[in-house]
Amino acid sequence: MPSIVRTTAAALMLLGVTACDDAPSSPASPLPASPLPASSLPASSAAAFVAPPLRLPQVAPGAACPVTVARQWSGPGKAGRVLGDGPLYPIADYFRGGNELELRPEDREPDGTYGKKVRWIGAGYSGPVLVRAGRIDAPGAASATFSYVGEARDGGHYADLSRENNDLPATTTVAGPGCYAYQVDGTTFSATIVFRAVASTG
Repeated sequence: MPSIVRTTAAALMLLGVTACDDAPSSPASPLPASPLPASSLPASSAAAFVAPPLRLPQVAPGAACPVTVARQWSGPGKAGRVLGDGPLYPIADYFRGGNELELRPEDREPDGTYGKKVRWIGAGYSGPVLVRAGRIDAPGAASATFSYVGEARDGGHYADLSRENNDLPATTTVAGPGCYAYQVDGTTFSATIVFRAVASTG
């Protein structure tokens, strides 16, 4: 009797092995991926950037325009002087006397505004940047727009700078002669730069 039990057990084991060998060899289905916590999900710097409030200074009508003084430039790129403390600067060489934007008849646009080429230079900063502008001594709009990078956003021009040092062709548009200011914001800085727009005397 014991020999019959042993024989039956051996036969059952053999059948089990054969059944395993006949199973398909496809890999096991992967487990569904667990969603990442919201804080771990990748987000573009554009979506993550929150524009700070616009805080341009105000100047009483007829009062002196508190222009930003141009300073010598010894950083990367081509510029003799710049305006502001950076790390993104309008190049002062495009301003008469370093801080006066000269408006010529040929700069006048069909809508009555004036568009002037004002190149910007960046040093030591990469990431989101938003440039806004406005007249600060009277009602009047203004803007600064980079020529080859960025888009309109949050009442200004937004760009995501991929390099730390940048040369940025751009246009500044003003409503006419007056006192104006740029506000330049990044993730690590906020700067205000004041300039005067004047009618050409030539």
